[in-house]
Amino acid sequence: MKVAIALEWFLNPDHLPLLAAIELGFFAQRGLEVEIIEPDEHYDGFEALKKGEIAFAINEPLHLIEQFDEKMLDLGTFFETRGGVMLTREGETKLLSGQPIRISTPVENPKTDAIAKEILRRYGQTKGVHVDIDTITFDKTDFYHIRHIKEGYDGGWLVFYNFEGVEAKHEKLDVVLIEAANASYPNFSALDLFTTKSFYNDHPDVVKAVIEGIEEAIANLRAHPHHAREIYYRTTNESPSPLVDEIIQETLGCFVTPIRSRAQAHRPILSFFKEIGISDLDEGLFAGAFLG
Repeated sequence: MKVAIALEWFLNPDHLPLLAAIELGFFAQRGLEVEIIEPDEHYDGFEALKKGEIAFAINEPLHLIEQFDEKMLDLGTFFETRGGVMLTREGETKLLSGQPIRISTPVENPKTDAIAKEILRRYGQTKGVHVDIDTITFDKTDFYHIRHIKEGYDGGWLVFYNFEGVEAKHEKLDVVLIEAANASYPNFSALDLFTTKSFYNDHPDVVKAVIEGIEEAIANLRAHPHHAREIYYRTTNESPSPLVDEIIQETLGCFVTPIRSRAQAHRPILSFFKEIGISDLDEGLFAGAFLG
């Protein structure tokens, strides 16, 4: 069967299990011909999924709540890293002293802005400082956070450590990652596999085959790290580099198996969003977006 999987953004090492499942035949062995789609915008995959144009989409679990639709079914997390807001040391100083800061973000809207502001407010609390969230400005750019920081931004929002954290270290940038561990909120720096309830009901065998193919690919990548580098460079036509090698190595430790659809795993995120007033999603509706 032919199926399409839309990514949340540009192809990168976070998607290696999909690439490996295609390249090493783990999808084909299960009767699947899989096409990977790179979107123009972050939510394109969700929109195409809801319209029935594709079978699967990848995105962060926070967006299930932020962009909730009763058609959606979260099949589980296959990737999880540390993440949140990355600030330069100068940006951190400005934040904690009440000066205005400017942050780049690939997704700029009232809800995602509010999440980042709350993260920064809580970080200030850990430092004994009241953060005036009205001094924080977000500019919609893209996911090239380090480039924007080097160009003058005080930080980036929706940062993943395995990518931007490694890149910042490689570039010897003096930055601080404000994340779940130091700002007291549930981690949602992850990627989940989504389908729709109707597709699952009509094709449970296909959903099972996709999940099994991804899980087998993750096991292979862990056992044979050189496959990860070979597959990534070959499929992306990107020139090998020490930086990307470091990112791939870090990313291999972020893949999650088994992939399981469980509402309980994401309930802390919903509780966090309700607490800060950006969601009033009913618990029953939320639970209905999972298989268990």
